[in-house]
Amino acid sequence: MRVLVAPTAFKGTLSPLQSAQAIAEGVRQRFPDAEIDLCPIADGGDGWLEVWEFHAQGDAQRMPAPARDPLGNPIQTEWLLYQGRVAVMESARACGLRHLPKPAPMDASTEGVGDLLRSAVVHPQVREIWLGLGGSATTDAGTGALRALGFQTLDVQANPIPHGGRGLTHLERIIAPDDPLQGRPLVLCADVENPIVGEQGSARIYGAQKGANAEQIALLEAGLERFRQVAQRERGIDLLYRVGSGSAGGMAGGLSAYLNAPIVSGTAWLLKQIGWGERLQRADLLITGEGQVDQQTLMGKGVGMLVQQAVSLGIPVWLVAGRKGEGWEPLARLPKARLTTCAECAPDLSPAQALVEAVASLGAVSG
Repeated sequence: MRVLVAPTAFKGTLSPLQSAQAIAEGVRQRFPDAEIDLCPIADGGDGWLEVWEFHAQGDAQRMPAPARDPLGNPIQTEWLLYQGRVAVMESARACGLRHLPKPAPMDASTEGVGDLLRSAVVHPQVREIWLGLGGSATTDAGTGALRALGFQTLDVQANPIPHGGRGLTHLERIIAPDDPLQGRPLVLCADVENPIVGEQGSARIYGAQKGANAEQIALLEAGLERFRQVAQRERGIDLLYRVGSGSAGGMAGGLSAYLNAPIVSGTAWLLKQIGWGERLQRADLLITGEGQVDQQTLMGKGVGMLVQQAVSLGIPVWLVAGRKGEGWEPLARLPKARLTTCAECAPDLSPAQALVEAVASLGAVSG
């Protein structure tokens, strides 16, 4: 029996690799003779660097880099030099919620991501950049990152707009520097497919997770709509129709429009590089999981993508999550799919041990 173990991070508790190792332990307890293919994944958000480092099999080097956190405070972070030529970056390491003692949805900015990009641009070995987008504290359409790269974001009186999502409603014009990435291609690896604005847009779907109340969400939505209008006028691009433009508080849309960078599914980009198709076809069982399964799981999230691929091939799937959220039911109704949560199986155990027990319990049900 060949078991493909491919979870993402259980946010706040286990990294992708830690999750994969716990699931593998559960498989060994239930199926001692199983052949386990360990394949932790990330969708561009939490764990992006760790996953690429794991799959590089030694051909990766962590590069320290100074940056700014979402409120402009200096921090020390890092990016990954992958295969000696690619800078792999995780935007959340500069602008993630983890950096804030309390949410700041109107003021959080992406300057730190621009700092990371600048550090890669001047590295002599870097030939291209893969930027993972997700887990951000920001909703500024990437204007902070653009400023850090030398762009000017101005109001109608040619004054700089305030930082963060608060400033977007004042935006009138963006002035670009010459070749800010010095010819290096940038790929934006988004964690979701949401557009930048609208009912499924960045502010309305993810604003509350970043601490925004209803009034602030409306203001952030208005700011993102203003950015969309400016980008359409200046760049001839309507970000409403660019899949994934809402990722990381609209940073995907902003960097795509002004750095001429494609937006791709972070999970799909990763899977393409690690031979996922062949690994899945060889598997007798796929086990995947994340911290919470809900209606967003099937909205371009990595776990939902893996589940759908396995189901389409008729491969049984075990989905193990920390807990269930609103809208999880469609996942449980998929053919050959089983779903359980650590909260149901082992609420009193540590996160890793609870995951082991949840996997073992599904094995018992499956016989």
